[in-house]
Amino acid sequence: MPIIIKNNSHHDIYNIVTTKLLKKEIISLPTETVYGLAGIGTSLSAAKKIYKIKKRPLSKKLIFHCSNLEMVKRFFILEDENLLLAKKFWPGPLTLILKRKSKQIPLDLTKDGSCAVRIPKNSFTLKVISLLNKPIVMPSANRFKKLSPINAKMVFDQFLDTNLIIIDDKKCQVGLESTLVKFSQNRLTIIRPGKINILDIKKVLPFIKIINNKNKSFSGTSNKHYSPNKKLYLNQKLIKKDSAYLSFGKDRKNQFKNLSKNKNLFEAAKNLYHYIFLADKNEKYKSISIGPIPKKGIGIAINDRLKKAST
Repeated sequence: MPIIIKNNSHHDIYNIVTTKLLKKEIISLPTETVYGLAGIGTSLSAAKKIYKIKKRPLSKKLIFHCSNLEMVKRFFILEDENLLLAKKFWPGPLTLILKRKSKQIPLDLTKDGSCAVRIPKNSFTLKVISLLNKPIVMPSANRFKKLSPINAKMVFDQFLDTNLIIIDDKKCQVGLESTLVKFSQNRLTIIRPGKINILDIKKVLPFIKIINNKNKSFSGTSNKHYSPNKKLYLNQKLIKKDSAYLSFGKDRKNQFKNLSKNKNLFEAAKNLYHYIFLADKNEKYKSISIGPIPKKGIGIAINDRLKKAST
C-alpha cells in the first residue's frame, strides 16, 4: 500500500526523497500542474520503473524537470526562441522540446536526440531537484490513459498495489498538464495545450508561425487519455438520469458539482480532474456528464482533455 508523507519542508523529508531517487527508486512528487512519478533523469533503469508502474509504452517519452536555467543549459541545448519562452514562463506550466546536450541523459529517453523539458513551479520539488543537482524524469502519477491526479489521495487510489511514497503538498494550483511545444525552422507546434496558450506565446514571439501537431511521441498525445472508469458525456445541457453532472456557471438543480459558478476557466481547470475523480468513485452514479465549457484560453486545454477522456 502507498505511503503519504505530508510536506513539512523539514530536512528529513528532503533526505528521504533524494536518497530514494539517488538509489534509482521512484517517488510521487507535487508540481503546480499535476502530481508526478519521479525518477532520477540520468538513469535508464529508474525511467523503466516509471514505465512499468504506469503501464506506459516505452515509445511515449518522459518529461525532464530541472531546477533552474543553468541546469537546463548543462544538460540540454536552450537557445533562440526556446530561451525567450523559458525566461518568460519558467518556472511554470510550459514544456519545451530541446536537443540533448549531456551524454548523462540516456539516449533511449530521447526522441531523435530531443527531450521534453520544463522547470516546475513548486518549491518542494524544485529544492529536491536542486539537491540532486541533476534533472528528474516525471510524467503524471497515473496509470497510462487514466485520470491525472491533482492531490495525494488521487495518486494513492491509482497505486494501491504498490509501496509508492507520495509527498502530499495539497492541491495543485493549475490542475492540468503543462503546455507542450516544439520549435522547428521558425515554426511552432503545440503538441499539448495547457494554461499557457497561443496568445501568451505570441506576446513573446509575435512573428512565429503555428502549425498543427502530428507528433505522438510525447506526453498527452494519445487519442484516449485522462479517462475515468465511468462513461463521460460532454457538452451536456440536460442532466441525464444516474449521471453525475458537473456544471460550469450557474448552479443546476441536481448537479453533482460546479466547476466554477463564476465561469472562471482557471478555477474550472483546477477542479476538473478532482471532481471527475469524486464522481467516478461515487456509487450513486453510473456515468459522468459535463456542461458546455468555452473553447478559449485554458478552456481549449480543458476541452482537449475532456475529448480524450471521453473517447
